[in-house]
Amino acid sequence: MGIKCRHFNQYMSLLEKHVSTSITDVNGVIVCVSEAFCEMTGYTQEELIGKKHNLLRHPDIADEIYRNLWATITEGKTWHGRIKNLKKNKDSYWVDAYIEPIFDEGAIIGYQAVRQNITDEALFETMAKIDPLTRLYNRNSIEEFAQLFIDEAQRYQTSFSVIMVDLDDFKHINDVYGHPVGDEVLKKLSVIFQDLIRSSDRIGRWGGEEFIILCPQTTYLQAKELAERLRFGFSSHEFEEIGYKTASFGVALFEDEDTIESLIVKADNALYDSKRLGKNRVS
Repeated sequence: MGIKCRHFNQYMSLLEKHVSTSITDVNGVIVCVSEAFCEMTGYTQEELIGKKHNLLRHPDIADEIYRNLWATITEGKTWHGRIKNLKKNKDSYWVDAYIEPIFDEGAIIGYQAVRQNITDEALFETMAKIDPLTRLYNRNSIEEFAQLFIDEAQRYQTSFSVIMVDLDDFKHINDVYGHPVGDEVLKKLSVIFQDLIRSSDRIGRWGGEEFIILCPQTTYLQAKELAERLRFGFSSHEFEEIGYKTASFGVALFEDEDTIESLIVKADNALYDSKRLGKNRVS
């Protein structure tokens, strides 16, 4: 029995040193952390205990990720996912986390979490989700975000809108001025759009000269207003070699019966209307 006891103590010491764990109360206030957690974050136990867990929150992580996390654990279920956090020195790191409730006589009294540092792996995967030319999300990433936003809209009965964008006469730019100039136009559009959208929106390159913006918690009219700002912002930029260029926009609102595919079709049809009606407009 003594040997087993000593082995158990050694086992617990091993976990304390090498497994990043934490316990919070029902409000997310940290009450216990392991040595490994402190080493990962750069904080001491004294600096962490009594603080809310969002001390580590990275601004790049979308609000809907945290809403889904809290909705899951407050329902008494285990949440599993990947989260980007901030260290004390403001460096970022990625973890693969399992978070689950702690029960006492059937009532949730807190939450416990275990994490694995996956920063190198996450950086590699991030590169696989990014369009190499524009540095925007690629099509696969946008489809993942779209499903997440659809789930959120259905769960919380909120609005979700999509904006499709297509550069006008882009083939002419490539044919007359060459593909390097066309690439610069695509990159400049990406920069202009990123400056104008909200932090909660997601923008990606859908393919070729076509782009898509996902707008969670956004009504149809709000999305049209955003599309108009994007249209004006891009058409107001003068390119050194080719002058002013324009883009056409199509807006669609998610409805309960929609899938990702049907929502994209609606936005694409609206985009076609903009092209048919003379380009450089929002439909």
